[in-house]
Amino acid sequence: MIGVHAGVRAELILVAVLGLAVAVGVRAVPAAEGLTAPSPKMSLAPAVPPERVAEGHLRRARELTSSSSELAKKCDWHAVDGYYTACEEAWNAIWTCPGSPEILCEASEIYADALQGLLESAHSHGRLTGQGLIVGPTWKPVCVPIQTRSLAVDATSIESIEAACRPDDKRISRRHVRGGFGLPVSVRLAKGSEGSVSSDFAPTRQSIAATAVLRFQMPGEENALEKFSGPLSRDHAPAILDLANPVDIAAVHIGPARPLLAADLTAPLLDMLESLPQTNAIQGFIQPFGVGDTQPKLEFLQPHQPGKIPVVFIHGLASDEGTWFDMLNELRAWPTFHRRFEAWLYHYPTGASFLQSAAELRRELSSAVRRLDPQGTDPALKSLVLVGHSMGGLHAKLQVVESGTVMWDAIACRPFEEIRMRPDLRRQVAPAYFFHPLPFVRRVVFIATPHNGSMLASLGVGRAASLTVQQPPEMKAIHDEIVNANPGSFRPDYERSLPTTIDVLEPDSTILQSLRGLRVPCWVTTHSIIGNAHRSPVNDGGDCIVPVSSARLPGVVSEVLVPAKHTQVHHHPNTIAELERILVQHLRETGL
Repeated sequence: MIGVHAGVRAELILVAVLGLAVAVGVRAVPAAEGLTAPSPKMSLAPAVPPERVAEGHLRRARELTSSSSELAKKCDWHAVDGYYTACEEAWNAIWTCPGSPEILCEASEIYADALQGLLESAHSHGRLTGQGLIVGPTWKPVCVPIQTRSLAVDATSIESIEAACRPDDKRISRRHVRGGFGLPVSVRLAKGSEGSVSSDFAPTRQSIAATAVLRFQMPGEENALEKFSGPLSRDHAPAILDLANPVDIAAVHIGPARPLLAADLTAPLLDMLESLPQTNAIQGFIQPFGVGDTQPKLEFLQPHQPGKIPVVFIHGLASDEGTWFDMLNELRAWPTFHRRFEAWLYHYPTGASFLQSAAELRRELSSAVRRLDPQGTDPALKSLVLVGHSMGGLHAKLQVVESGTVMWDAIACRPFEEIRMRPDLRRQVAPAYFFHPLPFVRRVVFIATPHNGSMLASLGVGRAASLTVQQPPEMKAIHDEIVNANPGSFRPDYERSLPTTIDVLEPDSTILQSLRGLRVPCWVTTHSIIGNAHRSPVNDGGDCIVPVSSARLPGVVSEVLVPAKHTQVHHHPNTIAELERILVQHLRETGL
């Protein structure tokens, strides 16, 4: 009996060795080497219908996905290899039978599930980095390279690939998705080196939309070794992990098949919103200096691409940059915006000094344009568009007007040069009151902007909010030092306390009245979008915060009334359609 068992073992070993030899002999040479698979005419066996071959691939793909899922639950790294092979089997099913819609549909679904499991398992086991995807055993690892297709970044800039579907967020009203082949993912980008443009203008989290496709070459034929030991006994088929731009790339090539590329354009916005806590409107209005506030900062929604025109979005009082994501979700699904424009966001604590925040925006915009285009050769960076909602519209206007001494005269009774203050304070204070139009801003869109103020700021709720605002200690210290050193040099309201942003919105505010009198230069085109949800027989209506009469600005080239309340004007479909029309007009008039 012992001899019999030894003989069986020897026979099994011989079969395995022969199977390995067969595997080397019949496996197809990759198409990249310029050869094709063996001709079916060379085989003496009857041809197997492609549907049956494809069904075999699908069966193995289902089994591998299921077993790999069980391994993943146990945190077993072998799940990576199982998911990888499941993706290959699903890919081969489509390649083998490209004309069957049923096989394409089922294979695409299995492929997406397996690829999601692969990316998540590889990430959890440290096998997915910007360098590539590691598969295979530890003693014989294989690095699957990552290639970005039509994305603004390369693989070395990737921090992580988020394969899980992001949960919905009420700040975005709908998702823009497209069915098809591949796995839509959010690609989180790593911040650049300290002091670089990509680092200085990066948001808290920067994500871009991509569709992951694990792309294999021509499938080989199953051999004796695979029948004996299973599909994982073979070496991993060569592949490339593509991260494709789903707006620029429409389809995937799988042999003769050309399935549509899947897409989820909303996923990266939801990923970024996770890092932005939702603002409590009432708390933000009464206490603008909340715990989550930071220093004013200009942020690029995506890495800058030369030739694209920046559209700068500026939020209003008691808000943050997250308020724009619903509009951005719609604009980014519009191919013209995707190809010709890019979104910049200005974040600022809305309780900060109104003029100081505008001065910081002016400095940030000038710095960004200078650093991105030091030679001044990119015409797109000479044609910026500013879009401001509510108080953000007032900040936008301050970027395109000439101050003269008007803004200083709004708070002081003596010329600036006669005011006693330390030189460092003079340098710090001057940019808020003395400035020129930014030469690279060519268009401004005002949305629900209170050019003539809001009566709400003068009523009890507004005055109560103004009294409860806690100004930053350093700002209050500067104000008190200058006022105490120059008795009788300032107007009573400024001398009494540093004006809050709510004070500025009162219709009789001297700062607001001075800004109202400043005219936009002729080379800047302006537009107004006004909320008109509230109709009244005694006045011209408004959005329940800003009357129509206050939102109107002389000299605009277009004015549109939108049936929406103040906090919803920039979310309304009519507003988005009007902004798209304005941006098309901007392209036409600038010749870009």
